[in-house]
Amino acid sequence: MKLTFDEIRALAHGADHIREEADDLHFYKCTEAQEEVWVEFKMPRTTVRATTGIRLEFETDAEAISFTAPSGDKFEVWIDHLFRCQILANELREKGETPTVTLEPGTKRVMLALPSHSCGVLSSLSLDGATFARPVKYEKKMLFLGDSITQGWESKYDTLSYAYRTAMALGVDFHICGLGGARYIPKTFDRVNFEPDTVVLSYGTNDFSPSHRTFEENLANINGYFDLVKKAYADRRVVVITPIWRAHQSAEWHSIARTTIANAALEHGFEVVNGETLFPQNSVFFADGCTHPNDLGFSIYAENLIAYFNHPKKKGESL
Repeated sequence: MKLTFDEIRALAHGADHIREEADDLHFYKCTEAQEEVWVEFKMPRTTVRATTGIRLEFETDAEAISFTAPSGDKFEVWIDHLFRCQILANELREKGETPTVTLEPGTKRVMLALPSHSCGVLSSLSLDGATFARPVKYEKKMLFLGDSITQGWESKYDTLSYAYRTAMALGVDFHICGLGGARYIPKTFDRVNFEPDTVVLSYGTNDFSPSHRTFEENLANINGYFDLVKKAYADRRVVVITPIWRAHQSAEWHSIARTTIANAALEHGFEVVNGETLFPQNSVFFADGCTHPNDLGFSIYAENLIAYFNHPKKKGESL
């Protein structure tokens, strides 16, 4: 059973838009306006177009799935909510082999996750022996906006990053607009083609570094960004996570970043979670020793954030 492009589109989650180009399907997490603004701010277009959080989710009785991907490296497959495998597509492309995953008999739920740090493109998807492919539907939706940590930078397995794990544990549909180097820049905000019940904001670690941005500039950007979020999602739940602990920053840096963001968020009526309560103050949980969590660090981050959403404080986390 080879799916048409329209059938593949019907299975897709996490994309603002999908375009057919040169007999391939290209998936975009950012709006076209966002992409141009990020490029204006010197963000590589390849980073903006990385297919972070974009995946195909469906129920099927297929005996195997296979696909052709002319671009993108790490594709990951989950079966019935359990991680099955990571497919290093670059290696298979060089060998001329087609990525294929064998499945157990009967109906199962499949998630094919596109790469979070490269541009995943599909030219075909086949479900061997299938009589149906049924799209997965959700009752609740969650939007993640943030920097490289939200993108899952340095994670060995993309789907084990904190945004993926949190959303999957909560059983919600999700859209991840995480970009390495991103910060609270009002001009970059745009409403993606996704209607969330909850919006999670997790910038800040880049806002106060490097030091050539003044405190006043940071505060104006943060308030400007929050103004736009409140206007766009006034009737939705908005949760702001302050920066997690960073091994190479001082206690003063952490205090300034945390309180500045938290105070602005509370003034806008948003919930606040102290990021330092989500992540241990130990460099062993970073892939690079100081900034980006490894898979174990992401696991701890996700577990604590999941606990917050399951048992939220009435006024958000105290400072």
